[in-house]
Amino acid sequence: MEKKKITIVDVAKKLGVSTSTVSRALQDHPTISQNTKKLVRKTVAELNYSPNSVAASLRKGKVNSIGVIIPKINSTFMSNCIYGIESVTYPAGYNLIICQSNENFEKEVHNIRTLIDSQVSGIMLSLSNETIDTEHLKNVINKDIPLVMFDRVDESLGVDCVVNDDIEISKEVIVHLANQGYKKIAIISGPSHIYVYKNRLAGYINGLSQLNLEKNDEWIVKGIQTTQEAFEATNKLFQNSNTPDAIFCTSDTIALGAIQAVEKMGLKIPNDIGVVGYSNDIFSEIIKPSLTSVEQFPKDIGANAARIMLDLLKQEDTLQQVRKMVFIKPSLIIHKSSVRNSK
Repeated sequence: MEKKKITIVDVAKKLGVSTSTVSRALQDHPTISQNTKKLVRKTVAELNYSPNSVAASLRKGKVNSIGVIIPKINSTFMSNCIYGIESVTYPAGYNLIICQSNENFEKEVHNIRTLIDSQVSGIMLSLSNETIDTEHLKNVINKDIPLVMFDRVDESLGVDCVVNDDIEISKEVIVHLANQGYKKIAIISGPSHIYVYKNRLAGYINGLSQLNLEKNDEWIVKGIQTTQEAFEATNKLFQNSNTPDAIFCTSDTIALGAIQAVEKMGLKIPNDIGVVGYSNDIFSEIIKPSLTSVEQFPKDIGANAARIMLDLLKQEDTLQQVRKMVFIKPSLIIHKSSVRNSK
């Protein structure tokens, strides 16, 4: 037989007081005497009563939960972002409701609806690869639900965002490759409508211009998302008569496909071809040769985004909040895949 759940009514009945007195005592309300508070806490322990925090929150019109929507939960980068977020939100008394769009626009829209219906206190989001139209996020803003974006963001929404300084670090990648003697640098990048890939491409072009290096449209490949696509794109790069001597890949997933293609051609990394990735994934040091990549500090991205969210939750009217773009400075981690004697 299922054991009866103890309620606040049972506690009040045992003490011979009202349920409101018990509730105020548990909330340490100043109108309740210290003796009554001690007696209530003792009785609560004896009866093994657990307050229904969800029900209490719903009575107040919200729950102490923050919704987080990420493209892929099995991404090392995104899991570290979540780690950073929770390191800030948990001590503040907020739980996370984590949703995965799986790089699907419709699922992202569905996640937003679900979180709004769940009356979350705020929503944190990194856009899916498919997301171009962000009308569903305007609904969040119009409902005065705090919204913070991180990594993949939409600047046009005018919400708080936490991102890497992708342009500057991408220029640094080009300078590094040039210093190693590479002069014909290609780029294999993701979908150009996505904030991070758009800026990494801009940094690449700026870097070439700054160093007066050749910019060849055939060496600019966009819209690549998987290792297999990167493998095929790399093969295509080397079917032209004018081939690059280095490849800047805007993710480590892309870099892995590029390395596989280069090795299958019989070319040597880094002597024949230099390769640089982006995100400093866990495999970057393990593969041979080890992969030069960009450390994005995802825990810092998540923690900074969470601090902004907590600040927003203290505001009575988030529509009046001054919006900001916070840049986390990434770092180029140099390994063997891009290091050779300068020529």
